[in-house]
Amino acid sequence: MAPTDQIGPRMRRPPGSPPLRLLAAVALCAGVLSGCAEEGKSPPGPAVYEQTARPVRDGERAVRAPAENSGELLFRVLGVTDGLARTTGSHAEVDARHGQYVRVRLLVENLGRTSSELDLGEQRLVTAGGGSFSPDGPTMTLKRQPLRPELGAGVRLEFDLWYDVPAGLRPGGMVLLGSTPYTTSPPPAAEIPLD
Repeated sequence: MAPTDQIGPRMRRPPGSPPLRLLAAVALCAGVLSGCAEEGKSPPGPAVYEQTARPVRDGERAVRAPAENSGELLFRVLGVTDGLARTTGSHAEVDARHGQYVRVRLLVENLGRTSSELDLGEQRLVTAGGGSFSPDGPTMTLKRQPLRPELGAGVRLEFDLWYDVPAGLRPGGMVLLGSTPYTTSPPPAAEIPLD
């Protein structure tokens, strides 16, 4: 027998078994092919929190627009409801004075390392026709929503903005204004479509 057919100094291959060179070639190909299969996979990213999906409220439609920054605040519009003729608070039911209420569900996250006060009076609803509206203060109070919440570093806050706008106007987008620490000039606004 040829020396390549020997397994060890005094051991011989069993009759009918493949030569060692063939076994080595098969093992090498298997290793290369398994490396190719893994090559298409991307490396695992950082761990993420699981967010539980929730159903939208009656008459609300989910908004799928990406989140946008304004200063150190990140804004995400979650949903919008329009055409509400009246709303109910803890002690009263109130008709929309201008024709309809528009409710916008908003999630705000402070990405900064300092606290940030958010002035909800600055958060504008823009209608499809180009009109611009501030939240309705009395309705915000009736619905027990914050008017000037302070967000600590890394804090997320979810709430509703209530607008009282003329009937027939369709919500088109939001112009949201965050804050930047250590300066009095406002950052560029985040503009988020509601379609």
